[in-house]
Amino acid sequence: MRLDKNLVLCILLGIFLGIILTSSVVNLADNRVCPQTNCVNEANIYPLFNDGFFPAVHDVSHNADKSIHMVVFELKYYVDYPDSKENILVSDLIEAKRRGVDVKIIVDQYSKENNAFDLLKSEGINIVYDEKDVTTHAKMLIVDGRIVVLGSTNYSYYGLEKNNEVDVLIDSEQTASLYEKYFIDLWVNLTGDV
Repeated sequence: MRLDKNLVLCILLGIFLGIILTSSVVNLADNRVCPQTNCVNEANIYPLFNDGFFPAVHDVSHNADKSIHMVVFELKYYVDYPDSKENILVSDLIEAKRRGVDVKIIVDQYSKENNAFDLLKSEGINIVYDEKDVTTHAKMLIVDGRIVVLGSTNYSYYGLEKNNEVDVLIDSEQTASLYEKYFIDLWVNLTGDV
């Protein structure tokens, strides 16, 4: 079987264009995901589903030795339920502060109807509300400049014990540095301090 010269040229041109277009689409997708030139290529990533959030966050908070920086929409403490998951995570923050860990928290104004803010503030924890005209819907935890937890889970009864939630724990200093920069930008904007 003999192939026509024009057919062979068309096939080669199609392959060549396919390679170029695929490369352009991949680069475009990479730029949308991570526009910085130092995008993260390697990290230990651990998906967390529903009940998986609490033990993971409890463990990393309990073992923090340098810093815990949080941005949360909802942070609750239930006086009548001292052993609840929510209260345990709040206690982890207090214990970390007592160990000398730098604990800073940004929480949405929505949480004002709860006493977690006052309790944490009374324990010397740096905690601030976001601006009134901004909704801070993020749920982000950065521990020791290495561990990042991101996802949908609020620090509330429904978030920790009732809802279907999905989160991810990322163990990567490179990834953590990107989120730490985001946290510091928010913190400085709200407090004027670093």
